[in-house]
Amino acid sequence: MTIKLRQKKLAKGAISFYLDIYNNGKRTYEFLEVKIFATDEPNIKKQKKQIAELLRANKEVELLSNRTDYVPEHKINTNFFDFANTFISNYQKKDVRMINAALEKFKEFHKSKNLYVSEITPVLMYGFKDYLNYKSGLTGETPHNYFTRFKKILRDAELKGLLKKNPTSEILFKKNSSDSSLKKQVLTTEELQILAKVKCGNENVKKAFLFACFTGLGEAELKVLKWSNISNNQLTTIREKTNQKVQLKLKETTQKLLGERKEKKETIFNLKNENNNFLSTNAINKCIKNWVERAGIDKHITFYCARHTFATQLLQYGANLKTVADAMGHTSTKSTIKYLNYIENLKDEAIDNLPDIKF
Repeated sequence: MTIKLRQKKLAKGAISFYLDIYNNGKRTYEFLEVKIFATDEPNIKKQKKQIAELLRANKEVELLSNRTDYVPEHKINTNFFDFANTFISNYQKKDVRMINAALEKFKEFHKSKNLYVSEITPVLMYGFKDYLNYKSGLTGETPHNYFTRFKKILRDAELKGLLKKNPTSEILFKKNSSDSSLKKQVLTTEELQILAKVKCGNENVKKAFLFACFTGLGEAELKVLKWSNISNNQLTTIREKTNQKVQLKLKETTQKLLGERKEKKETIFNLKNENNNFLSTNAINKCIKNWVERAGIDKHITFYCARHTFATQLLQYGANLKTVADAMGHTSTKSTIKYLNYIENLKDEAIDNLPDIKF
C-alpha cells in the first residue's frame, strides 16, 4: 500500500493537492480541499503544504486500521454534534426534519455539548431509548420513529470509519402503538361539543386546539399559520414533520373559530407569551389539561391528541383510509391503519353495550 501526495496545476499559477492511493491492487485518487494560490504569502504556502501532508498521513493510518479494531485518533476526537449537524445539512431526503428532531431529543437526554463520536456506546444508546420511551414526552410510535432516524446518523459515522460498529445494532426497539393507548388519546364528538362550551385559561389555545381537531394540523403548523394559508374555504399548508402538502376544505363552523379575517401576512392564532416568544409545548399542554379537567373529561389529552381525534372522526363518518392519509399529511396509509383499528374497537364496544334480551 502506498499513498503519495501529488499536485495538480490550476489556472493563474495555483496548485491543488490530491492523494495518489494504491491499495489492494487498485489505484484511486482523492482530491483534498487544499489549494495554494500564487498570491499566498510564503508562510501561508508552507502551512497549506503541511496540512496536505497531515491529511496524507491520516489517510495512511485510516487504511492501515481498516482491518483492525483501531480507530485513528483524528477520528476518535470528532465531536459528535458537529458531525451530526453536518450530516443533517447534507441530507436530502424528506425525513430530515424528523432526524433533526431526534437529534434535539438526544441533546435533551445527554445535556452536554461535549461528546466524541467514540463515546457513543451501546450503554448510552440503551439510556437514550429509555428516555424516548418514558421521559421525553413523546407518545405512540414517535419514540420508535425518532430512534430509527437517529440511527441514520450513527450508520453514516460507521460508514465514514468514525465507529467500528454501530452501537445500536443489538438494540431492539418495539413500537408502542397499542389500540388501548390510542383510545385514551381520542375525543368523541360529544366531548368536543362539551369543550367548545367550557372556558379555557387561554382562548387562543382553545381555538387552535379545536381547529386542529377539525383539520389535523399539528402545533408547529398552527403556530405559524397565516391568513394567506386560507382562501375560498380551503386550507393549504405544509405538514412540518413530513413536508407533505395538506389541502382541506373548511366547514363553516370550523371557519367561525378563526374570527374576523385579517391581513394575509398575519398569523391566525396568537400562541405567544408576554415576551413575544412561542408558548412551549409543556405550557400549551398544561393549559389543555386544566381545560379538559374543568370540562369533566377523564382523559389524558395533549395538543397532539387533536390529530388523533381528526383522523378517527373522518373514519367514523365514512372517509376511506387513503383520504384520511392525505388529510393527515401521511406519506402512506401505513401510519393511518392504527386509526382504523380504533374505529373497529368502537364498533365492538357498541355491540357489547347493546341491552341483553331474554329469549
